[in-house]
Parts: sequence; structure tokens; C-alpha cells
Amino acid sequence: MNNEVAFSDNVRTPLPRVKFLMVFVGLTFGIFLAALDQTIVATTLSAIAVEFSALDQIAWIGTAYLLTATAFQPTYGKFADIFGRKMTFLMAIFLFEIGSLVCGLAPNMVTLIIARAIAGFGGGGILGLVFIIIADIVSLQDRGKYQGMIGGVFGIASVVGPLLGGAFTDSKLTWRWAFYINLPFGAVTVACVIFFLHLPHPSGSILEKIKRIDWWGTIVLVGSTVSILLSLNWGGNKYEWNSPVIIVLLCVGVLGFITFAFVERHIAVEPIAPGRLFKNITVVACFGVNIFQGMSFFGLVYFVPLFFIFVKGASATQAGLELLPLILGVVFASIFSGQFVSRTNKISYKIICIVGGMLITIGAGLMSTFNENSSRAEFTGYLLIGGLGIGCIMQTTILASQQVVGYKDIASVTSLLTFFRTIGAVFGLAILATIFNNELNRNLPKELQNAGGGYKGFGKEDLMHIPESVRTIIKHAFVLSLNLAFKVVIAMGALAAISALFMKNIKPSIRKGGQT
Repeated sequence: MNNEVAFSDNVRTPLPRVKFLMVFVGLTFGIFLAALDQTIVATTLSAIAVEFSALDQIAWIGTAYLLTATAFQPTYGKFADIFGRKMTFLMAIFLFEIGSLVCGLAPNMVTLIIARAIAGFGGGGILGLVFIIIADIVSLQDRGKYQGMIGGVFGIASVVGPLLGGAFTDSKLTWRWAFYINLPFGAVTVACVIFFLHLPHPSGSILEKIKRIDWWGTIVLVGSTVSILLSLNWGGNKYEWNSPVIIVLLCVGVLGFITFAFVERHIAVEPIAPGRLFKNITVVACFGVNIFQGMSFFGLVYFVPLFFIFVKGASATQAGLELLPLILGVVFASIFSGQFVSRTNKISYKIICIVGGMLITIGAGLMSTFNENSSRAEFTGYLLIGGLGIGCIMQTTILASQQVVGYKDIASVTSLLTFFRTIGAVFGLAILATIFNNELNRNLPKELQNAGGGYKGFGKEDLMHIPESVRTIIKHAFVLSLNLAFKVVIAMGALAAISALFMKNIKPSIRKGGQT
């Protein structure tokens, strides 16, 4: 056992069992609402566009949240060190709840977009801070159990979101309840954290703490991330990929990240991303695994439903339910792998991540064979395999990284892992959308090519008014295009497994008497 690992566990703040359970319930509600908010809006967009007569602005509802949530994720790790875990977490929840409340009350699209940005600022911090707090109150031996359950909750919320959004939109409650639902979950989280979570508070005055913030690093990182995200969101949609706007944004983003590395190395006193983390081969490998796992997970969550909607004729709600095998695989593997590493050290984190990447690769490969005649057994089995792979990785990289760094880097490495997973999701969706659109447009009948830029030119209702002979051709075009998209996910899963090969062969820390 190395000294850094021992140091990490020695500063752990154990809680009485009842208090711990209440805190864990609060953290679970927190992760649920943050994950739920990433997908619940998807099925409300059409209703929002109709109410505000702003179809041309609906993309900003998701983009505004994504920009702030992703850009500020790494800064929360340093805030947690400077201001304390509890205070930082409560601040993130407060911002998220205020943003959600204003979203629900929004009288127009501009207000809604601004409120979504505020909610994203808080929501981006919740995801990483939950794992940071668990590292503070749970021993290394038991950490896998609870982080595995958190990973399972994240997976469930990712699919429950669209179903709830659709239910609210179709009922008398309206789309506004897609945002109001965050309020009670957030209230439970705040109450549990305030009354039951007791952690050491960092010393120093507010002024001293503000001076410790890496302002230059934060500004450069946020600017660079926003530039990259805007280019990925606009490329192929609002602008062509070779347009000057997209090229400039990409260049600014890349140069910004290079500048950020310089600032962190030579200027920042307490950097957001300490350089020593990038000298640790296991940590860097975990960053890589998270990028490709994020690509795979969100790629499947977004593109599998398209198959059931356009090829099988399912409704949006039915398509969401068709994802259940994938999510059940994620939940089972996440919880099982967490329990496994807490009870035995026979298998290293590296092996678990490699197996996860291989299962994603196999699952995506099998999904690439989907066609108009695929059976229910094929859909269920193939999605389950992919979900198991994603679940194996969900929290394993966090556990591995937390075990190889000192306590002072726990918050930074955890928030960076969350950041890289989110960045991977954004890159993955942009790549898959471009490939899918191009392939679909190429396979459509000539008279339908370039109609609305690929699949965006068609809705399920549109297909109902097309002659059966043409409809069959269009459905087959969707099959070919989705098959190609799933083949790209094969590469993403393989890259996750290859990245895991660079992890050191570190096994879980099992200690006698280690308990919560």
C-alpha cells in the first residue's frame, strides 16, 4: 500500500450509520436530478417551440445548459478544496434549483435560455461533487459499493428523463413540470446535506479563499470549452463544417487549451488541473477511457431510439422503453462491479475497464446488424451487452484514479474525470450525427436527397403519408445509416479498451475492518 493511498483514507471523515444513510439518500437524489435534467428536456422541445413561437431557438435550450455545465465542471473540484465540499455542493444545488424554477416560470424563450445556463452552472458541479463527497465519507474498501449504486442511478435517470418529459408534455401538467420536478428532489438533497453531512471546514477568510481561486485558468478553460462546444453544436447544422465560423471556433478552442496548459504549469498557484495528474499514466489512461465511454453511452442513448421510431414505427415513449435492456445492463454492471471491487482484490481496475470496452465493442458490432426483420431477442440481447460494458466502466475509472492520487488531488481528479466524460459525449454525438446525416442523405432516393439535411427532414408522421414502396426505401436508408453509426461506436468501444491498457495493474484496496 503506498503512502498516498493511506493518506487518502486517513483523512476520511466517517459518519454514524444513520447519518451516513441519510447523506447517501441526499446524494442519490442529487445525482438523479442532475442526470435527469440532461435528457428530460429532449421530449419537451416541440411543445416549448409552439408555445413561444420560437422553433429557430429551441436548440439553445440544450446548448445553454451544456455550455455552462461542461465548462465549469473542472473548477468545482478546486472550489471544493478551497471552500469545502459541503458549501460548494450546496452552492451547486442552489444554482441548479434557481435555474430550474426560473425555467418553469419563464414567460419567453430568452428567459428560458438564460435560466438553462444558470441551471447548467449548478448541474455541472453536482455530478462530480457527489463522487468527491463519497470519497470523503466512505473508506477505500467500501467506496465501490456506493459509487456503483450512484452509477446505476445515473443510468436510470438518463432514460427516465425522456419518458417523464413526454408524459408531462402530453398531460395537463405541461412541459413546465419537466423543470419543476427538480425542486422536490433538490429540497431533499439540501435537507440531508445540511442536517447530516458534517465535514471539516477549510480555514481562512473569504478574501483569502477568493485569492486562491485560479481565475486565469478558469477564464481560459471556460472560453476554450465554450468555443469547442459551439463548433460541435453548430457544425453541420447552423453552419457547414468548413465554414469560417466553425474553423475559427475550433482554432480558438485548441489554442485556448494549449494556453490553459501553460497557465496551469507556470502561472496558477493552485491550478484547476494540476500538472502532476497528467504525469500519472493511470490517471491519463482513465481520462481516455472516460472520453470514449462517454462517446459510446450517449451515442447509443441518442441513436438507438431513432431505429425504433423510423424503422419500427414506435412512438417516442415506446422508443425510450426500448432502451431498457441497455440501461438495465448499465445499472447491473455498475452496481455489480462496485460490489465486486469492494469485496475482492483478485481483479484489477485495468481488467474491468478492458472488459467494459470489449463488451461495448461487441454490443455495438451486433447492433450494427439490426435490420427491418430483427427479432425482439436480438434487440434485447445486443443492447444488454452494450449496457454491461458501459456499466463496467461507469465508476471504475473514478475508483482507480482516487486510489493512485493523494487526498489533495481527489477533488481535482474526480471533477476532471466527469469533465472528460461529458466532453466525450459531446464529441461522440457530433461525430455520429455528421456520419449518420451524410450516410442517410446518400442512401435516400434522389428526389429526397438534401431534404432538410438528412433525417431532420423527416418525422414519423411524414412517413405515414408516403407511398409504401417509397417508405420501404426510406426505412432501409435509415437502417443502413444507423448501422454505420453503430459501427463507429465499435471504434469508440475499442478505443476505450485500448486506453485502459495503459492503466497500471492496480487492484482494489481491501482492508480488514474497513467500513463506512
